[in-house]
Amino acid sequence: MKNNAVTKKVSTREKILAVTRNLIAEKGVKQTTLADISHAAGISQGTLFYYYKSKDELIYDILEQHFSHLTDSIIAGIPRHSNGDKVKLLQRTLEKLIKDQNTSRMNIYLFQEAILSNEEMRDRFLVKYQTWRELIARQISALFAISDPDNLASLGGVILAVIDGLTIQYLLDQNSVDFQKVAKVLADMLASVSAREQGTEY
Repeated sequence: MKNNAVTKKVSTREKILAVTRNLIAEKGVKQTTLADISHAAGISQGTLFYYYKSKDELIYDILEQHFSHLTDSIIAGIPRHSNGDKVKLLQRTLEKLIKDQNTSRMNIYLFQEAILSNEEMRDRFLVKYQTWRELIARQISALFAISDPDNLASLGGVILAVIDGLTIQYLLDQNSVDFQKVAKVLADMLASVSAREQGTEY
């Protein structure tokens, strides 16, 4: 019986998170109400409050889950040690991060919430964003043999800016982004930095 109760609790929480993600991707954080969430999840508002005492608490879990998904995409797309085609690896990773419109919209809406209206969300977002930038730098470091900490910090920021910018462009016009060409430019840039570090020509 106890295991069934735990399973039901996890299942209900997952359902709440899933419908909240969908609603936020569709309407944004501000326009998504607790009433919307409980209705979409097929539960009472009392049940929703049992799992989440406030909307902010629920959004924090969404933020955690969102960045966990992005992190998994980076790790899966750019293996730490690979002799494969680096352009294809970068292209596949960019496409995985950006082509899912629900994920892309979620990213923009969480940005908006963090920047414009919620100080605690901004602090949490900043911590996650910094961690994500460092992860990107580590993956790129291993893939392109770049070791200078200053280069890695800058490259992590540049690539994150590219991902954010491409996300906006893709949401506005899917045909405006040529992922293969963008990946080639990024690969050339990273290879050039690597060659400079190693004192070789590129």
